[in-house]
Amino acid sequence: MRSLLLSYEHEYPSPSSIIESPLPVASVPALHSASLLGRNYSPRFPEDHRLLETFVHDYRLCDELGSGGYGFVMTAVDRQENIEVAVKFIIKEKVPEQAWMEDEVHGRIPIEVLVLHLVEHENIIKCLEFFEDELFFYLVQELHGSPWHKRKKSYDAHPHSALDEIIIPHFSSPPPVLSPAASEFSVPDSEPETPPQDSGHLPASVLVEGCDSPLNDDLQYHSLHLSRKTSTLEPPRPCYTRRPSHDLFECIEQTKYKRLSEKQARYIMAQVVEAVHYLDSQGIYHRDIKDENLVIDKDFKVKLIDFGSAAIENPNEPSPYYKLFFGTTAYAASEVLLKRSYQAAPAEIWTLGVLMSYLLTGMSPFPTEADAIAGHIVLSELPGKGLGDSCLHLMSRCLEPNPQLRAKINEVRGHQWLKGALDGV
Repeated sequence: MRSLLLSYEHEYPSPSSIIESPLPVASVPALHSASLLGRNYSPRFPEDHRLLETFVHDYRLCDELGSGGYGFVMTAVDRQENIEVAVKFIIKEKVPEQAWMEDEVHGRIPIEVLVLHLVEHENIIKCLEFFEDELFFYLVQELHGSPWHKRKKSYDAHPHSALDEIIIPHFSSPPPVLSPAASEFSVPDSEPETPPQDSGHLPASVLVEGCDSPLNDDLQYHSLHLSRKTSTLEPPRPCYTRRPSHDLFECIEQTKYKRLSEKQARYIMAQVVEAVHYLDSQGIYHRDIKDENLVIDKDFKVKLIDFGSAAIENPNEPSPYYKLFFGTTAYAASEVLLKRSYQAAPAEIWTLGVLMSYLLTGMSPFPTEADAIAGHIVLSELPGKGLGDSCLHLMSRCLEPNPQLRAKINEVRGHQWLKGALDGV
């Protein structure tokens, strides 16, 4: 594992001070030649591309989780610890110029790799190991979340988890790679249905016998071992499979009315706000917060993923202005849509307001781009008593069109609507 120092005591980290030492060379047994060919695991690898022997010795690749502009993500089994992880393969030539940092030991590395080694928070995905070859960076991460899917017509009674309406999902057919835009529809008069739940709960740690068995979604990682037991590695299975998505978008989509209850939304938002508050204190901004970049498990515990658009700022200097926008247009702040220079912190707060709307209504708060520029919030009529004044106030503070007047993260974190959301969980 590439060892990265975590603490820099509120000083802006220079790349040379962050990476401590090269990856120790591990002893690698003789490998079956087929085990090294990427195409035997995924058609996304170039023909004849050979994976690193150290990686194949340590991990057995399984299913694809998703793909994007910079690469793709697969599940894998840690051969020694016998736990399942996620491996993000980042295509080097696809990483834009502004998403790199220079290191005097390892050369250029993606900001995403750097950020995930710098941070440590329960609502941010953990980076476990980092490899690279001539074409790819291999970012080994904890695997968090439950595989969400569309619920069936049968609605049998099931036991509930800690939150009233939160139910465990089942494995099913995979969702599409890219999510569609929010649908235009009215929300009917009833509470949203929630994911179906299995009758049993898996323990906190699971021994993985193979790639095809359902696994516990709350894997615990206590330590990493660079020295591995030698073993004979078998050739990979010659088939490609895709795992259902674990992200918040699919969690919302599988509900009957494409929205969550206010209680569920508060619980999720409180966790996201905690992550953003922590990142802000470190001078780090995600810059692409959205439902697809949050993975969520059966108990609605969320973790922020995909830091490919992140920015690292010096907490001791004024926040810089950016001219390029790297996020998702539906979550873009009014100043971004006006093509003005923008600061990362206010733009991040705006995304929280948009996320609130998607959680609570299943739709964007802005029917048109002009509405977004003006901060003109238009929400679908909700059944019953609708959204409370406190909820609407927080959303409006996040979606203030003037970035100088927009809520700061401390105001959001201390807002009445979020108070007590995480208590007793």
